[in-house]
Amino acid sequence: MSQYHDRFPYEPEIHVDGHLYFPAPYSASPLPPTLYHGLIPIGLLALLSVMSTLALICFIAYRFATWRLHYRTFVGYNQYVVLVLNLLLADLQQSSGFLISWHWYKQNEILAPSSACFAQGWLIHSGDVASGLFVLGIAIHTFYTAVYGRRVGNKGFAACVIGLWAFAYMLTGTGVGMHGEKYFVRAGAWCWVSSAYENDRLAFHYIWIFLIEFGTIIIYFITFYQLRKKTNQLFRGELENSSARNAATIEAVNRVTKLMTLYPCVYILLTLPLSAGRMWSMAHHGRATSDAFACTAGALLTSCGWVDSLLYTLTRKRLLQDTMPGNSGNSRRTHDDSNNWEATELGSKGITHTRTVTVEGGQVLDTPRNQPSDTDSSQRSRRQPSENGNWERPPSPNGSIDPILSGKGSGGKTKTEITVGLRDIMSESEEDDDIAALPAYKAQPTARRYNEKH
Repeated sequence: MSQYHDRFPYEPEIHVDGHLYFPAPYSASPLPPTLYHGLIPIGLLALLSVMSTLALICFIAYRFATWRLHYRTFVGYNQYVVLVLNLLLADLQQSSGFLISWHWYKQNEILAPSSACFAQGWLIHSGDVASGLFVLGIAIHTFYTAVYGRRVGNKGFAACVIGLWAFAYMLTGTGVGMHGEKYFVRAGAWCWVSSAYENDRLAFHYIWIFLIEFGTIIIYFITFYQLRKKTNQLFRGELENSSARNAATIEAVNRVTKLMTLYPCVYILLTLPLSAGRMWSMAHHGRATSDAFACTAGALLTSCGWVDSLLYTLTRKRLLQDTMPGNSGNSRRTHDDSNNWEATELGSKGITHTRTVTVEGGQVLDTPRNQPSDTDSSQRSRRQPSENGNWERPPSPNGSIDPILSGKGSGGKTKTEITVGLRDIMSESEEDDDIAALPAYKAQPTARRYNEKH
């Protein structure tokens, strides 16, 4: 009896070309005219998404392999780029599922169970959940970096990325393990979770999508509120200390936060119509939406790939300029400190204050922030590369760099100034401990000299 009840929604089966398939609405042969013609825009937009995401993924992979030609540190250490890359991979998976719409269009039927139906259901379900999880990951990462001024460790970050993929596949695979070939059937204009398993739709998809959408909105609201609050506090401090470097840091944090907000906005706008339609169907006891609505919602959903690709293409230069050494793809351009990574220290420390340490005769002399140093502030804000045009200390995997500055002129004692970025959430005692922990830099005999006479 239980076996009969499990098969009941799919009885009696229909015969198509000598094979047995589930009856309507779980299969359709032939397709209604509206649905048949509606598969064309879905297929075209899916093809556009596959081509754009695949091309961009290949471009990013190429930059990963040839990073020495373009940057001063491995681009894979940039966590923003890695998150966007994984989002593109999820979009590629989802849009690949919608490419199967061309198969249904050619056959003028959607049949389940079949290998094409299972593949489409798996790719769309896992791709949609994965893209949503990485959108949420981008929101959380931006919040952590912008508000707390900290950087996620590389090992912890890699574990989170792997965990998000594993969770997405777990949500998809659990339903398949429970119901087998009966799980993915025709659901509107493509194959997805059967309407006979509304509880599974809710548990393995809907609830997570809505948590991602509303959770992302809440996270960014808190992020902008806290960032605005911290910005006001820092600018009040700027009036006292007149530190242009802090202002550059704040501007960089705000720019990156706004750029990373675009991806969640796109995801919510393109997925919300379909999610709302599915929830409406559940609220009306499984009543299906119209074919026109299903095709429109599907076209929007499969557009996530090409829209995200377009966003990254348009914002890539600005994003790398604020979060990568060697911005704009030029590892030798270091003259414009107002937009440089080393000037903002955003990549490893978030919003920072700066502190100048003078090395004289092998001794470290700390210049407090509330006292003027013996060098002009405009001179102090400029860094010069070494005589061979390269920086003496390469960036670490965390992207942090301690710029070494030299004075100008002739005569006098040899001094080397080191500008150190410190998180503004540090106390003065913590800053003093950090200064004391600095290695004992010694001035080189070939260092520039400047005249101490006034």
